[in-house]
Amino acid sequence: MVKHGHTKKRRAGRYGRTKLKNRSWVRWDPNPKVAKELKEKWNASLSPAANLQALGLVAKPNHQQGQTKPTGAPDIIELFDIPDSDAPSFRQKHPLDKDEEEYIQKCMAKHGDDYAAMFRDIRVNTLQHTEQKLRKLGARYLLLTPEQRRLKVPDNIKELLPEDQQALV
Repeated sequence: MVKHGHTKKRRAGRYGRTKLKNRSWVRWDPNPKVAKELKEKWNASLSPAANLQALGLVAKPNHQQGQTKPTGAPDIIELFDIPDSDAPSFRQKHPLDKDEEEYIQKCMAKHGDDYAAMFRDIRVNTLQHTEQKLRKLGARYLLLTPEQRRLKVPDNIKELLPEDQQALV
């Protein structure tokens, strides 16, 4: 009986191929990492929807119509500490790069704290940063201490600086 090229097919690797296992998956963790504030307020005997309602959240936001936040529920800001300002890290000697400092200084020299006008001005805002990005850069620039600042502050920006730094500039 004719084998119809069985040896040729075997040498080509058509039979007995082994596949490499995909090792990109992550094993299921039975103990998920949860913030300790959330863990303290979670009651395992209640349903997830009831726990979320006790935290001031809604389990199914599209199905809840006209319901208000339950009384006595903690505010979401109390659960997760959100910083008040975009303060730079004072551990770094220079929290802003020199290029970023020059860039925001030019923008603020022309427009002051009008970030919407800065955003629209394509001659000064050459990197086309959004209004929110310019607002963050401006806040960081204004919070720099005189030791961290590398460039001289323009006169029209000095009134935007904190009171304790206005005399030092």
